[in-house]
Amino acid sequence: MDRDDEYRKQAADAQRMADRAKSPLDREAWLRVAQGWLSLVRSPKRTASDRFDDQVRYQGTHQKDSQESH
Repeated sequence: MDRDDEYRKQAADAQRMADRAKSPLDREAWLRVAQGWLSLVRSPKRTASDRFDDQVRYQGTHQKDSQESH
């Protein structure tokens, strides 16, 4: 597990604690903890779709632009 994944896990744990909090003050404190962990994440989690889109931009589809054919 890389650091970003660990930070996300810690944030999720803090979120669960916030969801279980008895008082609004406790909930607010846990949400700040979760936000603190998320602020350490260097980049958003990339999905397979994100990686595919990057490859299409990098390699292209080798198709003509639809605007060019008109």
